[in-house]
Amino acid sequence: MKVEFFACAELDYDPHYGNCKRQLISSGGATKICWKRAGNGDLVQFCKLRGRINSPVGCLSEDKAVCSDFKQVVRSVEVPQEEVDS
Repeated sequence: MKVEFFACAELDYDPHYGNCKRQLISSGGATKICWKRAGNGDLVQFCKLRGRINSPVGCLSEDKAVCSDFKQVVRSVEVPQEEVDS
């Protein structure tokens, strides 16, 4: 499943966080992606510059930016259906 949405260029959606899986969420009326952590099920984002962001909507839009490095781009993320919770 391909998901396209606006978010910061520094958010990381590559599947190399072993204990997490990508999760579809609704933010600002659009379908976007965050990460669901194993165990407690926390929803977070991962930033290439700052590491884990303890908010599922952090940096998904400029008004939710957690730092001054926010750069809005169109993200296109391919997520295998078996990884996505319904």
